[in-house]
Order: sequence, then C-alpha cells, then structure tokens
Amino acid sequence: MLLVLSCKAVLSLTVVALGIWLLLEQPKKRFGAIALGLGIAWFLLSTQVIIPEFSGGEPAAVGRYSYLGNSVPEIARNLLLRPQLVLGHLFSRENAEYLVLLLVPFGWALSPRYLLPLLGAMPTLLLNLMTDYTAQKDLVHQYALPMLPFFVVAMMGAIAAKQSWFQRPRAIVIWAIVMFVALAKPGYFGSRYLTELDTWQATRQAVTRVQVSRTDPAGGVLTGAQIASHLTHRPLVTLALDGTAEMPLEPYRYVLLNQTHPGWQSSPATVQRLTQRLQAAPDWRLDYQQDGVVLFVRVNRLQSPQN
Repeated sequence: MLLVLSCKAVLSLTVVALGIWLLLEQPKKRFGAIALGLGIAWFLLSTQVIIPEFSGGEPAAVGRYSYLGNSVPEIARNLLLRPQLVLGHLFSRENAEYLVLLLVPFGWALSPRYLLPLLGAMPTLLLNLMTDYTAQKDLVHQYALPMLPFFVVAMMGAIAAKQSWFQRPRAIVIWAIVMFVALAKPGYFGSRYLTELDTWQATRQAVTRVQVSRTDPAGGVLTGAQIASHLTHRPLVTLALDGTAEMPLEPYRYVLLNQTHPGWQSSPATVQRLTQRLQAAPDWRLDYQQDGVVLFVRVNRLQSPQN
C-alpha cells in the first residue's frame, strides 16, 4: 500500500477505493480503514501541499479536466454541485469505444456476484472517462494499468466459482492469445520498440558522461524525451522539443541530443539547429559524438575555479 502511494499522487484515489472495497469485505475491515485513511491523507497532502510547494502550481493532470475547474478543490466542488458538467463528457462515442476495448478481454470471466473488487478500479476508470486527454482512453498508454489487478481478482473469483463463460483452460488460453494479437500491437515488438537500437550503446556512453557536480548544483541538462528519464539525477532536466531551438542555454551545463532519433515531439530540424548553435558558441564544446549521439558541455562551467 505504501509502495503504491509513493508512486503517484493520483494512485491515492485507488488506495481509497481499495479501502472501501475492504471495508465491505467482512473479515478485512481494519485493513480497509487503514487504506481509506492513508489514501485520503496522502491525496490531500500530495496535491495540496507537496506538489504546490515544489512545482509552484496545481498537479499537471488538472489541465486535463479544465472544463471542471483549474484546481483540485474546484474540480471536486463542481463534481458534487454541478454534475451536469461531466455528464456530457461521460456519454460519448469515444468513451463507449474505450469501455468496449477495456471489457472485451475480461468480459468472459466477469460475473455480477464477483464484481466487488472492481470498486478499486473505479477511480482510474472515471478519471479516464472524464478527461479531455485522448491518450487516457486507449490501451496503448499506461493509464489503464491501475485497473488491471482488480479485474484479475474479479476474474479469479468468477472462475473459481465456475461462473465464467469459459471453463476449459484451452479456451481461456486461446482467448488470451486472440486478445493479445488484436490489442497488444505485437508488431511493435519487432519494429517500433527497436527503432533506436542502433544508437543504444552510444546513448548509454553519453549518459555516463553526464555527472552530478556537487560544486555545480544548478547545472541542468537539455536533452531528448527518450533520454530524459536516464538523467533525473541532475537538478534540472529540460526536453529539447520543437520550438526550443532558440531558447536560452544559460541554465544548462550539458546538452545531449540524438541526431538520428530526435525523440517525442522533436524533429531533425530542431536537433540540427541546436547543434549548430552549440558548435558556434565559444562557451560550449563537443564532449562526445558517436552514431549520431552528441554531448555538449559548457566550457566556462568546467573551467570555473568552483569546479
């Protein structure tokens, strides 16, 4: 439970729903009360204290529900007092398609008598249905994953009680294979997911050269979206997206770019322009270059007596 709470603020709502489910299960009321209390406390603490303190604003996902308000309290208030605002978003063709995609893989093993575990999936499902962000309404992205354990538990109960449509293991395996082929985009495993293997080793080598400097805690990194997660040990990491080619470079000590694979919401033109600027700047030098991966380091920082 504590591990789940430490992952993401919104998952505290899942923990709250888990607590409600456990409270309704007679032998587990104490655990339900603990989950409910911890979930509510962490949601309030993370969204109203921690995130505003360190980011200076509301949680980033609030913008996906702008029609309900501009803050977590305002959204909660409108959900309670103006439910008509959300009804038009819930009953839509896009949501209907999402529900079909979500239920088809599991529907054969869901029984009305064993649906109580799905209470834990309700916060994630409702958030995905209410949002304007289309990526939350498909199975390609990660937004449906918090629902998966609760679907599995509900399915296990129905299968154990022989209430599922499929009883034979062979039928279950065949259905699982059919759903995987239909929905998991298996072609990506041999194509899209491997497109950057040709620069993988070079990227790893470049990342190892981006070090934390205790005497230069403000030195940031400008890099591509696919590399940023490997550089979170730096105090500042900014994505080199389209539109950033002319941005000020003073906050950064390192610029790490992949010329072959610019990354999400970036382009070869953006990477090329940034590279040209850095090559022409006297206070930057090329520290590493291999297979289209280039790492520039600010010279005046390296030569500073502080470093």
